[in-house]
Amino acid sequence: MQALSGYLDFRPEEREQTLAALAAITDRSRRDAGCVDYWWSEDLEQPCRFRFFECWESEEAFNAHQAQPYEHEFMTDHVSRITGADANVLTVTDRRSVTGG
Repeated sequence: MQALSGYLDFRPEEREQTLAALAAITDRSRRDAGCVDYWWSEDLEQPCRFRFFECWESEEAFNAHQAQPYEHEFMTDHVSRITGADANVLTVTDRRSVTGG
């Protein structure tokens, strides 16, 4: 499995627009083939810092997601205006529930 984890900082005056864009990209991304997990969350200590995590069945599924037109649109319309960022690609070798579910 391939995962990506990190954060993007957005301008406070664009918070509502950012929230709408993140909801839309989340909904669309979760429907992509090979999506295991995908989410965004605002940092509790740093407003307008949005943390993300996405996990894909394979590097190929991850690359296919990155190549989607809606992903390019999100990068152009929103990520191009960030004020800070960091991200890490993770290679995941196993996944299991801690609750047995």
